[in-house]
Amino acid sequence: MFHRGKARFMSDDTRSPEQIVADLIEKSPICMITTIGPDGRLLSRPMTRQNSDFDGTLRLLAPRDGDLVSEIASNSHVNVSVQSSDGFVSVAGRAVVDDDRNAVAENWSPAVDAWFPDGPEQATSILVHADSAEYWDSSGSSIAHIASFVRAVVSRDDRTPDMGDSGTVEL
Repeated sequence: MFHRGKARFMSDDTRSPEQIVADLIEKSPICMITTIGPDGRLLSRPMTRQNSDFDGTLRLLAPRDGDLVSEIASNSHVNVSVQSSDGFVSVAGRAVVDDDRNAVAENWSPAVDAWFPDGPEQATSILVHADSAEYWDSSGSSIAHIASFVRAVVSRDDRTPDMGDSGTVEL
């Protein structure tokens, strides 16, 4: 189900909301995952996504004996946020630890090696199964978005600037 947000929608964008979410996520390999700690506090850390295509599931590699794994074991509700040059996505979902050694090996790279100097045996996969995603898509003409913002500020009328599309997708 798709719910329109407060921002105005660009009429020339023919992508579905689900495709907009996938496009924004796929533009940046870096994300922030937020978990719920044992005392109820929200804990966030940057991570690198391992899968290039977004199909409703995000894959991350994490230390097998790290805090992220224990936080997910205590409470699987997580949020993953992604920022690209074209916008933002906030994915709410449930995380599971997937200790499939083949998946770790398939997602291993020299960049991952920098975080796990003792090799892939230190790592496990975290799968985040998305329940919903909120997005803010400012792709298209950045100049047009800036001009809309300046026009709204200078004219001081009740119109809000057109900063792109936003919405929520139930996945």
